[in-house]
Amino acid sequence: MKNKKQLRRTRIEALVVLLGVAGYIWVGLDVPLYYRMPGVPGPSVFPVVLGIIMAAAALWLLIFPGEEEKPPKGAPEQSAWRDFEGRWQFYLMWGLLIAYVFLLPGLGFVVSSALLLIAFFFLLGERRWYLAIPIAVVFTLAIYIGFARGLQIRLPPGILASVLR
Repeated sequence: MKNKKQLRRTRIEALVVLLGVAGYIWVGLDVPLYYRMPGVPGPSVFPVVLGIIMAAAALWLLIFPGEEEKPPKGAPEQSAWRDFEGRWQFYLMWGLLIAYVFLLPGLGFVVSSALLLIAFFFLLGERRWYLAIPIAVVFTLAIYIGFARGLQIRLPPGILASVLR
């Protein structure tokens, strides 16, 4: 349950996500022609599909941010720091996504995506590293094989260029 301030913040965050998704789809549709192959779904398919899913989630939060909770009478107002304290993972995840965009060309898809998934697992509360690391690596490799080998979509190899050829 949320108070009015939290509902408003949820709607603002949903709007920011929606604007970011619009930019993501726009950049995804602007992939140079030399990356496209005839008869094969192009590299624009993944960003558009993922963008539509993220836009739907953001629209849901924009329209249905949750139910308002009435604070008990005499309860003190929650401070801005305490509100941030409960949301630091959200802001750190956005920071990691921005870092991912910049590290992707240099590190490559496999390394940067596996590191991002591992970080997200730990930020979301998973503490069993022996489970989080293999799952992140296996899923990243499965996605790489599916897109790079199966759909013939070029993904940045980065530091693993010699291994992934």
